[in-house]
Amino acid sequence: MDINQIDVRDDAAVAAWHQVHAAAAAHDRAEFPAPTLERDTGRLRNPWPGEANEFWLAVDGGEPVGSLQIHMPTLDNLDNIGVDFTVPPAHRRRGIGRALYGKAVERARFHHRKNLQTDATQALPGTEADSPHGPGMAFAAKMGFRRVLDEAHRRWVSGVVSEEELARQLAEAWTHAEGYELVTWRDRVPERYAADLAYLDSRVMMESPIGDLAFEEEKIDADRVRAGEEVAHARGHLHFAVGLVHRESDTLAAYSALASDQGDEWHAWQHNTIASSAHRGHRLGTIVKLENLAFYRATYPQLRAIDTSNAADNAYMIVINERMGFRWADTWVNWQQEL
Repeated sequence: MDINQIDVRDDAAVAAWHQVHAAAAAHDRAEFPAPTLERDTGRLRNPWPGEANEFWLAVDGGEPVGSLQIHMPTLDNLDNIGVDFTVPPAHRRRGIGRALYGKAVERARFHHRKNLQTDATQALPGTEADSPHGPGMAFAAKMGFRRVLDEAHRRWVSGVVSEEELARQLAEAWTHAEGYELVTWRDRVPERYAADLAYLDSRVMMESPIGDLAFEEEKIDADRVRAGEEVAHARGHLHFAVGLVHRESDTLAAYSALASDQGDEWHAWQHNTIASSAHRGHRLGTIVKLENLAFYRATYPQLRAIDTSNAADNAYMIVINERMGFRWADTWVNWQQEL
């Protein structure tokens, strides 16, 4: 078996990498939109600003049997390296994952990174026997990773909470938000709020529980926000956001974002939701999430599922999500190994 880095400009190499990704996704995450060659090509060829990537492919007898994705922050968190291991079900338990892990350690040392970080999914208690998620957890532990942060993955499904109840929650929350006004945008934040958005994005991880995960505040400015918007467009993402502006200071006090892939508008990913610490206590988080749900559905009423994750001990956001209709689906476990 050979493990080689692929050239993301090589169509055949990208197609082989996609073959591995799609086969694993169909088994492990059938509830999510299926990856397409077009989307994987966009993802491999358009890295996020402030991140360097490597994509490695394991080939045995001419057949793609596994892949390794490497993500390295380049502006902050310079000790960290994120790694994703993928082996399709037909090729598991043959030592391919272990070989990919060896390559990941080799690349981490080459790049002088000391915190090897990955994730795996843990099924809900009592559902393990019917879940495809067990191997990832066992693999991480066997390779010597340490469990450092649990994120509860929840899914919103249309109809779990009635439209009347959602409207009631929104109306009640607005009674606590005097002095704030609503702003909405698609794909690009208005220029006057770009710096405010950058500040909020830089604080998301710092103001959320992160367990023992090695992570420092990200260096995000308006230019990085704009560069990220360009990458999202190149990848074919649709982006919907709602913010609340504090009238007296004319600052963006809170915002929430949803993103989808073109062609799969029935599904959305919940991106950041955050309120500035100076504006807590006004139900701003509830307002921006509910208003953004309505904003998205005004364009794509076929929306029927949203996926989100929060640190398992982030009680405040979990309460908001549960009231909206998000229900616990499984746990996304962050693993870390210090080299």
